[in-house]
Amino acid sequence: MQFWKDLFKKKTLCGICFIFLILILFVGIFADVLAPSKMVNGILESSLLDRMKPPGTAGHILGTDSSGTDLLSYMIYGARTSVILCVCCTILSTLISLVLGILSAVLAGTFDLIVQRIVDAFGCIPQMLLLLLLMAMMGNGIPQMVIALAVPAGIGGSRMVRSAAFSVKDSGYCKNSDLLGGGFIWKSVKHVLPNITPLVIISAAGQLGGVVMMEASMNFLGYGVAPGTPSWGYLITNQGRDHMFDAPWLCLVPGIAITLLTFCSCMFGDGVRDILDPRLKGGVGSYNSKKLKKVLAKLSAKEEKSGEAA
Repeated sequence: MQFWKDLFKKKTLCGICFIFLILILFVGIFADVLAPSKMVNGILESSLLDRMKPPGTAGHILGTDSSGTDLLSYMIYGARTSVILCVCCTILSTLISLVLGILSAVLAGTFDLIVQRIVDAFGCIPQMLLLLLLMAMMGNGIPQMVIALAVPAGIGGSRMVRSAAFSVKDSGYCKNSDLLGGGFIWKSVKHVLPNITPLVIISAAGQLGGVVMMEASMNFLGYGVAPGTPSWGYLITNQGRDHMFDAPWLCLVPGIAITLLTFCSCMFGDGVRDILDPRLKGGVGSYNSKKLKKVLAKLSAKEEKSGEAA
């Protein structure tokens, strides 16, 4: 409960961004109810008589595309694609990071050495090149995108989890657990995982915006969702780029949506970090650093006056 109070009271912008993310999630879940045009057999309703209508046209608030599909409906169904990708990629990459990072720290030794060399090998390959290779092997589609985005991100993020798990593993209560006969599973679940949960939540919140950006980039390069699947990045690639001058709304509308979603995801991640990380509560890294400076200035002024009076 205190977390939500701090989120909306101390981190107002973060709270607004959280509401926007929840709104996108709501739109994605209830797309079939909210969209003016319905999807039949995986294809959105369209009319060639209404093609390339500008925003503000009667019945088409955001206009239409080259096939006569209502752009508002397309954006609503595209939100569902973004929600599926963000949630699935974040969950899968977080699980991979937790398993590899915690096991590397708890087991250490040869297992840690082998895992870290694999992580180093993945880190040597440029991320975009690795994504292109994976998508070229698996083909286009949402499940393929989830695997291609989540697996490298999970392997790379395991090093941060490993570092945090090592600091917990070397603490006194973990060593006492060893003396009492606790195995590595008990120590991982009972001691290590609860103490690194805030760090994991912060990392997961920061990944949301990156998933949307990478999905748009992969669609731009032709390795994204399956053709015909509503996606903001696919709309920019498939039609927005070709009609940038004669129908700029096909590029601007999804571009603004991607920008807002990425911005809100990053701001939400930063706010969660400031709230959960005890080192940033009220410190210079928080949003209240200006207030802290004013308080310190008043205290120093009072000390000077008391010194002069003495």
